[in-house]
Amino acid sequence: MARHRIDQQSGFILHRRPYAESSLLVDVFTREYGRLTLMAKGSRRNRQRSVGLFIPFKPLLLSWSGKGDLPVLTGIESCRFSVDLDPTARACGYYENELLLKLLHRHDSNEALFDRYRDSLIALEEGRDPHSVLRIFEKHLLREIGFGLILDRDAETGEAIREDAHYVYVPNKGPVHSSSPGKAAISGKTLAALKDENFDTLEQHREAMRLTRMLIDMQLNGRALRTRNVIHSMKRFKERMIAC
Repeated sequence: MARHRIDQQSGFILHRRPYAESSLLVDVFTREYGRLTLMAKGSRRNRQRSVGLFIPFKPLLLSWSGKGDLPVLTGIESCRFSVDLDPTARACGYYENELLLKLLHRHDSNEALFDRYRDSLIALEEGRDPHSVLRIFEKHLLREIGFGLILDRDAETGEAIREDAHYVYVPNKGPVHSSSPGKAAISGKTLAALKDENFDTLEQHREAMRLTRMLIDMQLNGRALRTRNVIHSMKRFKERMIAC
Protein backbone atom coordinates (compact mmCIF):
# COMPACT_ATOMS: atom_id res chain seq x y z
CA MET A 1 0.00 0.00 0.00
CA ALA A 2 1.45 3.38 -1.01
CA ARG A 3 2.29 5.78 1.78
CA HIS A 4 0.90 9.29 1.78
CA ARG A 5 3.86 11.64 1.29
CA ILE A 6 3.96 15.44 1.44
CA ASP A 7 7.07 17.38 0.47
CA GLN A 8 8.38 20.90 1.09
CA GLN A 9 5.39 22.50 2.77
CA SER A 10 5.74 25.98 4.26
CA GLY A 11 5.17 25.83 7.98
CA PHE A 12 5.99 26.90 11.52
CA ILE A 13 6.47 24.92 14.70
CA LEU A 14 3.90 25.81 17.34
CA HIS A 15 4.99 23.43 20.11
CA ARG A 16 7.15 20.38 20.70
CA ARG A 17 7.35 17.73 23.40
CA PRO A 18 9.38 14.57 24.07
CA TYR A 19 8.10 11.26 22.72
CA ALA A 20 9.48 7.83 23.60
CA GLU A 21 13.23 7.70 24.27
CA SER A 22 14.64 9.78 21.45
CA SER A 23 11.83 11.35 19.43
CA LEU A 24 9.66 14.45 19.50
CA LEU A 25 6.02 15.17 18.84
CA VAL A 26 5.91 18.43 16.91
CA ASP A 27 2.76 20.51 16.52
CA VAL A 28 3.05 22.50 13.30
CA PHE A 29 0.98 25.01 11.35
CA THR A 30 1.33 24.62 7.58
CA ARG A 31 -0.05 26.76 4.80
CA GLU A 32 -1.76 24.05 2.76
CA TYR A 33 -2.53 21.39 5.38
CA GLY A 34 -3.34 23.48 8.45
CA ARG A 35 -2.45 22.34 11.94
CA LEU A 36 -1.13 18.82 12.47
CA THR A 37 1.16 16.81 14.72
CA LEU A 38 4.23 15.08 13.33
CA MET A 39 6.54 12.53 14.92
CA ALA A 40 10.20 13.47 14.56
CA LYS A 41 11.96 10.13 15.02
CA GLY A 42 15.34 10.22 16.74
CA SER A 43 15.47 14.01 16.78
CA ARG A 44 16.37 14.20 20.47
CA ARG A 45 19.55 12.23 19.81
CA ASN A 46 20.79 14.94 17.49
CA ARG A 47 20.75 17.91 19.88
CA GLN A 48 22.49 20.29 17.49
CA ARG A 49 19.87 19.75 14.79
CA SER A 50 17.02 20.10 17.29
CA VAL A 51 18.30 23.40 18.64
CA GLY A 52 18.74 24.85 15.18
CA LEU A 53 15.46 23.84 13.56
CA PHE A 54 12.84 22.62 16.05
CA ILE A 55 12.03 26.08 17.38
CA PRO A 56 9.03 28.41 17.08
CA PHE A 57 8.88 31.45 14.79
CA LYS A 58 11.31 29.97 12.26
CA PRO A 59 9.92 29.71 8.70
CA LEU A 60 10.41 26.10 7.62
CA LEU A 61 9.90 23.71 4.75
CA LEU A 62 8.44 20.50 6.12
CA SER A 63 8.03 17.04 4.62
CA TRP A 64 6.19 14.07 6.11
CA SER A 65 4.95 10.61 5.29
CA GLY A 66 2.11 8.40 6.48
CA LYS A 67 -1.62 8.69 7.00
CA GLY A 68 -3.61 8.99 10.21
CA ASP A 69 -3.16 11.25 13.20
CA LEU A 70 0.61 10.92 13.54
CA PRO A 71 2.57 11.13 10.29
CA VAL A 72 6.35 10.86 10.43
CA LEU A 73 8.47 13.93 9.74
CA THR A 74 10.84 13.08 6.89
CA GLY A 75 12.42 16.47 6.20
CA ILE A 76 12.83 19.85 7.86
CA GLU A 77 14.65 22.80 6.31
CA SER A 78 14.96 26.46 7.16
CA CYS A 79 13.85 28.88 4.45
CA ARG A 80 15.21 31.95 6.27
CA PHE A 81 16.67 32.92 9.61
CA SER A 82 14.39 32.79 12.64
CA VAL A 83 12.23 35.81 13.28
CA ASP A 84 14.17 37.82 15.85
CA LEU A 85 11.74 38.79 18.62
CA ASP A 86 12.43 40.66 21.83
CA PRO A 87 11.02 39.12 25.06
CA THR A 88 7.69 40.96 24.90
CA ALA A 89 7.16 40.19 21.22
CA ARG A 90 8.18 36.56 21.81
CA ALA A 91 5.55 36.23 24.54
CA CYS A 92 2.98 37.59 22.08
CA GLY A 93 4.11 35.04 19.49
CA TYR A 94 3.69 32.20 21.99
CA TYR A 95 0.20 33.54 22.77
CA GLU A 96 -0.70 33.34 19.07
CA ASN A 97 0.72 29.80 18.95
CA GLU A 98 -1.44 28.73 21.88
CA LEU A 99 -4.54 30.19 20.24
CA LEU A 100 -3.83 28.24 17.06
CA LEU A 101 -3.29 25.02 19.01
CA LYS A 102 -6.52 25.35 20.95
CA LEU A 103 -8.88 26.85 18.38
CA LEU A 104 -7.93 25.24 15.06
CA HIS A 105 -9.11 21.78 14.03
CA ARG A 106 -6.44 19.42 12.79
CA HIS A 107 -5.90 19.11 9.03
CA ASP A 108 -8.13 22.08 8.16
CA SER A 109 -6.32 24.11 5.53
CA ASN A 110 -6.41 27.86 6.14
CA GLU A 111 -4.00 29.68 3.87
CA ALA A 112 -5.36 33.14 4.71
CA LEU A 113 -4.82 32.61 8.45
CA PHE A 114 -1.35 31.17 7.83
CA ASP A 115 -0.42 34.32 5.94
CA ARG A 116 -1.86 36.48 8.75
CA TYR A 117 0.17 34.56 11.32
CA ARG A 118 3.36 34.94 9.29
CA ASP A 119 2.71 38.66 8.79
CA SER A 120 2.04 39.17 12.50
CA LEU A 121 5.44 37.66 13.37
CA ILE A 122 7.10 39.98 10.88
CA ALA A 123 5.21 42.95 12.38
CA LEU A 124 6.40 41.98 15.87
CA GLU A 125 9.96 41.64 14.58
CA GLU A 126 9.76 45.11 13.03
CA GLY A 127 8.77 46.59 16.37
CA ARG A 128 5.12 47.36 15.70
CA ASP A 129 2.97 47.88 18.76
CA PRO A 130 2.26 44.37 20.12
CA HIS A 131 -1.22 45.37 21.33
CA SER A 132 -2.22 46.32 17.78
CA VAL A 133 -0.64 43.19 16.32
CA LEU A 134 -2.50 40.90 18.72
CA ARG A 135 -5.88 42.59 18.31
CA ILE A 136 -5.63 42.39 14.53
CA PHE A 137 -4.56 38.74 14.67
CA GLU A 138 -7.37 37.87 17.09
CA LYS A 139 -9.90 39.56 14.79
CA HIS A 140 -8.78 37.56 11.76
CA LEU A 141 -8.53 34.32 13.75
CA LEU A 142 -12.14 34.70 14.92
CA ARG A 143 -13.27 35.34 11.34
CA GLU A 144 -11.40 32.33 9.95
CA ILE A 145 -12.90 29.94 12.52
CA GLY A 146 -16.39 31.18 11.71
CA PHE A 147 -17.01 33.92 14.29
CA GLY A 148 -16.22 37.12 12.44
CA LEU A 149 -16.94 40.40 14.18
CA ILE A 150 -19.55 42.88 12.99
CA LEU A 151 -17.84 46.26 13.25
CA ASP A 152 -19.63 48.55 10.80
CA ARG A 153 -23.31 48.52 11.78
CA ASP A 154 -25.71 48.27 14.70
CA ALA A 155 -26.90 44.65 14.89
CA GLU A 156 -30.45 45.67 15.79
CA THR A 157 -31.14 48.72 13.64
CA GLY A 158 -28.72 48.12 10.78
CA GLU A 159 -27.54 51.72 11.07
CA ALA A 160 -23.87 52.56 10.54
CA ILE A 161 -21.72 52.65 13.66
CA ARG A 162 -21.44 56.18 15.06
CA GLU A 163 -18.04 57.05 16.46
CA ASP A 164 -19.60 59.34 19.11
CA ALA A 165 -21.87 56.55 20.42
CA HIS A 166 -21.36 53.55 22.69
CA TYR A 167 -22.34 49.95 22.11
CA VAL A 168 -22.64 46.64 23.89
CA TYR A 169 -21.34 43.76 21.82
CA VAL A 170 -23.80 40.86 22.01
CA PRO A 171 -22.11 37.52 21.15
CA ASN A 172 -23.47 35.84 18.01
CA LYS A 173 -25.29 39.06 17.20
CA GLY A 174 -23.04 42.11 17.12
CA PRO A 175 -22.88 45.65 18.53
CA VAL A 176 -26.08 47.14 19.91
CA HIS A 177 -26.39 50.83 20.75
CA SER A 178 -26.35 51.60 24.48
CA SER A 179 -27.81 54.85 25.81
CA SER A 180 -26.27 54.30 29.26
CA PRO A 181 -22.88 52.67 28.69
CA GLY A 182 -21.37 50.69 31.53
CA LYS A 183 -18.13 48.80 32.01
CA ALA A 184 -18.96 46.41 29.17
CA ALA A 185 -19.56 49.18 26.63
CA ILE A 186 -17.30 49.79 23.67
CA SER A 187 -17.13 53.08 21.83
CA GLY A 188 -17.94 53.51 18.17
CA LYS A 189 -14.41 54.88 17.72
CA THR A 190 -12.95 51.60 18.99
CA LEU A 191 -15.17 49.53 16.68
CA ALA A 192 -14.01 51.68 13.76
CA ALA A 193 -10.38 51.39 14.86
CA LEU A 194 -10.62 47.59 15.00
CA LYS A 195 -12.35 47.53 11.61
CA ASP A 196 -9.67 49.75 10.04
CA GLU A 197 -6.86 48.08 12.06
CA ASN A 198 -5.58 51.48 13.15
CA PHE A 199 -5.64 52.35 16.87
CA ASP A 200 -5.06 55.90 18.11
CA THR A 201 -5.41 55.70 21.89
CA LEU A 202 -4.71 53.39 24.81
CA GLU A 203 -8.42 53.31 25.59
CA GLN A 204 -9.14 51.93 22.12
CA HIS A 205 -6.57 49.19 22.75
CA ARG A 206 -8.17 48.31 26.07
CA GLU A 207 -11.71 48.21 24.72
CA ALA A 208 -10.69 46.19 21.66
CA MET A 209 -8.82 43.71 23.88
CA ARG A 210 -11.84 43.33 26.13
CA LEU A 211 -14.01 42.59 23.09
CA THR A 212 -11.74 40.10 21.32
CA ARG A 213 -10.83 38.32 24.55
CA MET A 214 -14.51 37.91 25.47
CA LEU A 215 -15.25 36.28 22.11
CA ILE A 216 -12.12 34.11 22.21
CA ASP A 217 -12.95 32.93 25.74
CA MET A 218 -16.34 31.77 24.48
CA GLN A 219 -14.59 29.57 21.90
CA LEU A 220 -12.17 28.23 24.50
CA ASN A 221 -15.06 26.88 26.61
CA GLY A 222 -13.28 27.41 29.90
CA ARG A 223 -9.82 26.31 28.80
CA ALA A 224 -7.13 28.57 30.24
CA LEU A 225 -4.36 30.16 28.21
CA ARG A 226 -1.00 29.87 29.97
CA THR A 227 0.59 32.54 27.81
CA ARG A 228 -1.83 35.19 29.06
CA ASN A 229 -0.41 34.76 32.56
CA VAL A 230 3.12 35.12 31.18
CA ILE A 231 2.25 38.36 29.37
CA HIS A 232 0.53 39.76 32.47
CA SER A 233 3.54 38.86 34.64
CA MET A 234 5.90 40.60 32.23
CA LYS A 235 3.68 43.68 32.25
CA ARG A 236 3.63 43.82 36.07
CA PHE A 237 7.41 43.39 36.18
CA LYS A 238 7.93 46.31 33.78
CA GLU A 239 5.58 48.48 35.86
CA ARG A 240 7.54 47.70 39.02
CA MET A 241 10.84 48.51 37.30
CA ILE A 242 9.49 51.88 36.15
CA ALA A 243 8.26 52.60 39.68
CA CYS A 244 11.77 51.96 41.02
